[in-house]
Amino acid sequence: MKKILFQFVLFLFSISLTAQSIPVGSIDYTDERLRNEQLLNFNVDNSSFTIRPLLRKSDSTQNSQKTNQFKFKLLPVALVQQYNSLLPLGRNDGVMIPSKGYQMKFSAGFFVSYKNLSFQFNPEYVNAENLPFEIFPNNINSSVRLNYIRYLNSYDIPDRLGSSPYKKIFWGQSALNYRIGKVNIGISNENLWWGPGKYNSLIMSNNAPGFIHFTFNSVKPISTPVGSFEWQLISGRLVESGLDIPAEFYMVNGINYKASKSKEWRYLSGLTLNYQPKWIPGLYLGLNRVFQLYNNDLGKGFADYFPVISPFQKKNVTDEDGKNRDQIASLFLRWVFKESKAEIYFENGWNDHKQDFWDLLQDPSHSRAYTFGLGKIFTLESGLNKYLKFNFENTLLQQSASRIARPAGAWYQHGSVLHGYTHMSQVIGAGIGPGSNSQTLDISLWKKTDVLGFQVERYSHNLDFSHDVYTNYEIGEYNRRWVDLNFNVYVFKQIKKIGFNGRFTHSVVRNYQWQIPNNKNNFQIQLSLQYQL
Repeated sequence: MKKILFQFVLFLFSISLTAQSIPVGSIDYTDERLRNEQLLNFNVDNSSFTIRPLLRKSDSTQNSQKTNQFKFKLLPVALVQQYNSLLPLGRNDGVMIPSKGYQMKFSAGFFVSYKNLSFQFNPEYVNAENLPFEIFPNNINSSVRLNYIRYLNSYDIPDRLGSSPYKKIFWGQSALNYRIGKVNIGISNENLWWGPGKYNSLIMSNNAPGFIHFTFNSVKPISTPVGSFEWQLISGRLVESGLDIPAEFYMVNGINYKASKSKEWRYLSGLTLNYQPKWIPGLYLGLNRVFQLYNNDLGKGFADYFPVISPFQKKNVTDEDGKNRDQIASLFLRWVFKESKAEIYFENGWNDHKQDFWDLLQDPSHSRAYTFGLGKIFTLESGLNKYLKFNFENTLLQQSASRIARPAGAWYQHGSVLHGYTHMSQVIGAGIGPGSNSQTLDISLWKKTDVLGFQVERYSHNLDFSHDVYTNYEIGEYNRRWVDLNFNVYVFKQIKKIGFNGRFTHSVVRNYQWQIPNNKNNFQIQLSLQYQL
C-alpha cells in the first residue's frame, strides 16, 4: 500500500504544466470543440469536461517568446457587441449585463510563466447603453405586489442595473498560479463552470462576472489504481453591485416593506470532485458543494473556512442553523459512449441541508433541481473535417410537488443570506434564474475551424412566483405564465488570425412580467471578433 501511495504522489508531481486556460464560453468554441473531439475519440486526455476553465493543448505561436523556462505570450484581443431591441435578454455572458440597447465587452492581455509559476492578465471592460424598459407594474393587487417584494427582499437581482449607462472594468480572466505536475494552487478571477451541463449549471457558471478566489485544483485527470480523479477547492469573495432598487418598488398602501440587507461582502467556500471508475470507461461521477455567508458571520476555525468538508447530514454538524450560512449541493454524472459518438449527463441538486439520510430517502424531491442532457455526433467526413452535432438539455429549477406539504422556497433563495446566490447582481448558477425551467434543442454543423448552428429554447420564468401569486390570489388565472420561445442562429468563421462569431436571436415572449395580455418580440444581434496577436 505504501509503495502504491508513493508511486501515485511521484506521478502527481512529475509533469510540469504552465499552459494558459481557455475562458469559459470562448468566442471560438475551443472548449466545446475539445468536448466534441472526445466523443469522436480524438481527445485522449480523458478529461471529464465538468470542471472549467480547461487548459489549452499547446501555447506555441509566432508571437510567444521562450528563453530557458521563461515564456511570454500575448492573449487574443476580443470584442463582443450586442444589441437588444426591446428587452434585457442575456445569459452566460460573464461581465455583460441583462440590458436593453447596445452593449460591448472588450478584453486583451498577456500570459507569462517562469518554471512552475504563471501569471495570466486578461482584464475585461464592459459598456452598456442600459436603456429603460418595461418592468413589473406597481399598480396591481396588493397581495401580488407583496409576493413580488418578497422576492426582491430575498435576492440581489434588480430588473435594471441602475438608471444610467453601465461602465465597468473587471479583472476578467486573470489568474496567478503555481503548478507542480498535475496540481495547481493560485488566486484567480476567472469564470468557473462546474458540472456536465452545456447551457445551464446548477452550482457554478459564467452567468455572472468572475469573482476573486483562491483555488487548489487538479489541472489534468490524476490516475490511481481505482480510476482517475479531478477536483477544485475554492474560497472566494462575493459582492453586491451597489445598484439598489428604488424605494417605491417596496411600497404597498403607503408602507415600505423593504428588508434590511447586510452591506458586508460574502465568503464562499466551494468544492467540486469528479471520479472516473477504472472499470467503466467513459463514466464520470461527481459532486458539487458550495457554502456562502456574510463576512461578519465567518468564524476563525478551519471548519469555518472550509465548511464543504463538513458532514452532509445536518444532525452531525454542531449548531448549523446558528452559523448563518447557506448551502447548495449537487450530484452529477456524465457518460461518454465513444463507439456511438454520444453522451448523456445529469445533475441533481438540493438548495438546502438534509436533516439526515432518511430525510433524503423520504423526501428526495424537497428543494431539488435538475439538469438532464444528451449529445450525439454524426460524422459527414472522415476525422474532424466535418460533422453534425445534436444537443438537447432540460433544466428544472421550479419547486416539486413536495412544496404542498413542505415549501422549500425558490432555488438560490435562503433565509440567512438575503442577497441570494449572486455576485454583482447576477446569479452564479443557472442563468435562467430562480424558479425557472428551460428546454433547449441545438443542431450544429462543425468543420475544422468553422461552426454553423440553430437553436430553439423554451424558457419559463420563475414558476414558483407565478404559482404563489396567481394560484393563491387570482383564481382562474392559472395560465398566467411568462414564457419565452427563443430562436437562435449562430455562426463562427476563422480567417487566418481573425475569428468572427455572429448570433441572431428572435424571442417570442408571452405574458411578459406575468401580465395578460402582454406579448412582445425581442431581437438580439451579437457580433464578436477575436484577433490572435
